[in-house]
Amino acid sequence: MNSNTVIEKLRTKDHLNIEKIAKWYFDEWETPLDKTIQRLSNPNNPNVYCQMVARFNNELVSTAGLYQDVNLLKVYPQYQSLGPWIGLLYTLPKYRKQGLGTSVLNALEKEAIKLKLQKIYLYTFTAETLYKKAGWMSIERLRYKGQDTVIMGKALFN
Repeated sequence: MNSNTVIEKLRTKDHLNIEKIAKWYFDEWETPLDKTIQRLSNPNNPNVYCQMVARFNNELVSTAGLYQDVNLLKVYPQYQSLGPWIGLLYTLPKYRKQGLGTSVLNALEKEAIKLKLQKIYLYTFTAETLYKKAGWMSIERLRYKGQDTVIMGKALFN
């Protein structure tokens, strides 16, 4: 990560950037804009542990969150016992392959450790290699939204 990059928690009152993230999530995964805005604007949302953002030269370029549950659980309720989940890791295309997503992921893992979480999970159909390089282990493979998807986990304390 370069010195022009800052990783920090998104503030629930940062409406401009929440709207930007909502647009990213809609464009990438068709997540309804109002759902993201409501989730990230509510300081008392029990589903959101935190949302991290990366800024490069003061421009918002990447984000992801640590959540109690994720949409995959609506289709595969047998995984309800897993969690919390890292989800919705997004980096602007022109900033990909520069370590920003990994930096956001690492910041979320540190937050999970501060919260004394023992293990965290995620699912992906696009970035399995990124997560494996960061020490995540494959748990299960399944079809989700027509994609070959892997559920992964990472123990935070041994």
